[in-house]
Amino acid sequence: MGNRVWVVYLIRCSDESLYCGITNNLKKRLAAHNSGRGAKYTRSRQPIELIGVGPGMTKSDALKLEYRIKHLSAREKIIEFKKGEVNKMEKNLKMELQSVRKKMMALAKTVDKMIASVDRSEKSKPKTGKAQPKKKVVVKKSTTKKPAKLTASDTVLGIIRKSAASGRLNPAEWRASASSSLPTTHPTP
Repeated sequence: MGNRVWVVYLIRCSDESLYCGITNNLKKRLAAHNSGRGAKYTRSRQPIELIGVGPGMTKSDALKLEYRIKHLSAREKIIEFKKGEVNKMEKNLKMELQSVRKKMMALAKTVDKMIASVDRSEKSKPKTGKAQPKKKVVVKKSTTKKPAKLTASDTVLGIIRKSAASGRLNPAEWRASASSSLPTTHPTP
């Protein structure tokens, strides 16, 4: 019972007044307000319209936030809830960026394994007595077309190919540069 998630909500009544409350079941609580079984304040001011919902929290935190909001003006109450929505969006964005970072690190580990596998297979090949001369590759640059914009995966694959071709791939350095180039979020004032 103590581990339920509580939210603070703000509703607009039929007389354009605002009501703030807390609940652990928002859908049920809004139905109670609209049916006349909710708070005494909203019984005579039906129907109600949901204006905003705060983030999930403990009951104690929800009661403290509700108390703070009830002492604000109507305009300030709406601003407080809009600010909460922005914070929720920032939190979601931060979680998505962390997920991308984890995926990039997993990709780096996979690339490390692939390179190690290629190195092992090259070492296990029998060496011939005569060395093969290396062929020079000539790259022609086109001046008529603009280069296409590369996606992040194209860039990563290009780095891997170049490093593997030159035999200078250092996975630790690549991982460090890949993780340092990921964007970070900064809270807005």
